[in-house]
Amino acid sequence: MAGGAADGAAEGLSTAEVLRGVGRALAGAVLFALPIFMTMEVWSLAVSVTRVRLVLLVLAGVLLSIGLAHYFGFVNKERIGALDAVIDAGVAMLAGLVAAAAVLCLLAVVEPWQGWRTALSVVALEALPAAIGASFARSQLGADRRRAYKHHAQWREGFLMAAGAVVVAANIAPTEEVVLIAARMSPVHGAVLIAFELALMHAFVYGLRFRSGTSLQGGTWKVLLTWTVIAHVIALGVSAYLLWTFGRFDGTGLSQVVMETVVLALPAGLGAAAARLVV
Repeated sequence: MAGGAADGAAEGLSTAEVLRGVGRALAGAVLFALPIFMTMEVWSLAVSVTRVRLVLLVLAGVLLSIGLAHYFGFVNKERIGALDAVIDAGVAMLAGLVAAAAVLCLLAVVEPWQGWRTALSVVALEALPAAIGASFARSQLGADRRRAYKHHAQWREGFLMAAGAVVVAANIAPTEEVVLIAARMSPVHGAVLIAFELALMHAFVYGLRFRSGTSLQGGTWKVLLTWTVIAHVIALGVSAYLLWTFGRFDGTGLSQVVMETVVLALPAGLGAAAARLVV
């Protein structure tokens, strides 16, 4: 850590800039995760979700934070080493945990001095979107680093789509509304919803043309069959994983599983496509 601070000083990164980045991270964590902080279902799910699924969710948050730090940095936008990415991701995760703990205590959702195990579970469950929000919020510090990764542009864009899908879908996946909406929909509704999702995502993907990073080559149909479809597949995968983590698939049939995934893919897909607006 001392070496990282020395590198930051050598590259002209002042203490004020570091503190400004940390402050932006905390604000971003609250901004992106406030809906899930104030969602009642999450408070009870934190107790009922199995420890294995909770640990896997925390690990997913760590990996996403490391990936975002690798591409955009957190404190030092010029560093590109693996250890630096891990350190930066640790700062983002810490910002997410601090923001989650602070807001939940202020809202009297958790009282750690009375039930620390439950409090720890609630904070851990809600730290994922907070940590990703912290990473997104400070992305401006890493704007110059995108040029160094053009040869990994496709992987980078796909990763950012996944992070964008997570930060939006994680706020909705724990709610009962996803299950209720899926139960009310017919297969026709599901098919039309998928077409709507693809059209809406394509408007983002093709309209933005990834101006902040990758330059999309080809016409409308080529972009639709590559980036838009890829973004939708990523959104479906993220949606299915989050719903499984929160136990929404337990005791349900295949048709309900598919429909719930398609429903959650609407906000997840928008998060995946619109991630380029943030970074």
